[in-house]
Amino acid sequence: MQVELRHWRAFVAAADAGHFGHAAERLGISQPALSQLIRAIETALGLSLFDRAGRNIRPSAAALGLLPEARAIVTQADRAERAGAAIARRHRRAIAAGYVGSAAFHPLFAALIRAIDTTRPEIALRIDQVSGTIQVQHLAATRLDLGIVRSPLPTLDPALATLTLARERMMIAVAETSTRRDAGLLPLAAFAEHPFIQYIEQPSGGLRRLTAEACAAAGFAPRTVQTVPQIATMLCLVGTGIGVAMVPETMARFVVPGVAYRPLRERIVTDLILIYRRSDTAPALRATLRLARRLVDKSSLSI
Repeated sequence: MQVELRHWRAFVAAADAGHFGHAAERLGISQPALSQLIRAIETALGLSLFDRAGRNIRPSAAALGLLPEARAIVTQADRAERAGAAIARRHRRAIAAGYVGSAAFHPLFAALIRAIDTTRPEIALRIDQVSGTIQVQHLAATRLDLGIVRSPLPTLDPALATLTLARERMMIAVAETSTRRDAGLLPLAAFAEHPFIQYIEQPSGGLRRLTAEACAAAGFAPRTVQTVPQIATMLCLVGTGIGVAMVPETMARFVVPGVAYRPLRERIVTDLILIYRRSDTAPALRATLRLARRLVDKSSLSI
């Protein structure tokens, strides 16, 4: 039997993880499939690669001698795949973009899609709603070409660049039946006793972190009654009267029966940010970035 790249990947993953199950998870295959790959390479080489005593595994002496060569094979294959993908991106006219749910309600989102469609019809744009955390991961893995996220952001890898498209204030969404009918700007502390519907927590920060930090600055911790992955669901729950939510002001464009929007006295802002790989020179991406720069809402950045 000829030892193939998939066998070397399985061997390196198992040696690194010290556990067949964990190695299988990293490779996205089942544990029996990984065990079969390991047995196949052992049979082909006539070597026992792992000490299988106990729950964890340890590379044998023979495996430790072979491991540097196996790593070199996998590293070179990965490098070749990345180079091939980069060459393909330079020639293709497709853009894979991610966006967070609240971005879709900002006028710039529709304006950018419309600009691509009308001025660069040769670009095939595919958009998917995914969390900011997943967008960052997919950009690093070249599964996405660009993403549209909300601040606050985590510290990004220097390989990723950002373009701030717009800035907007946060508001409080309340049920229309709420007893809060005050006119004008309200302090966030006025909602300290209200239950909050919160965004799902994610490492990328986003609006959940912004809400928590703003409430802390106002002197209270929000009492969370529900967490949701999508802002549209959040507003539907607000309409039922079970809690309030802090949302970007452009969400007021999303008319939900039973929901009213109250402006806040505090200057609590979130940026709409485009993220992309700094070194990506694909013509379709660069053309999209030029369009995005023309659409930047400069007046909002001084809010």
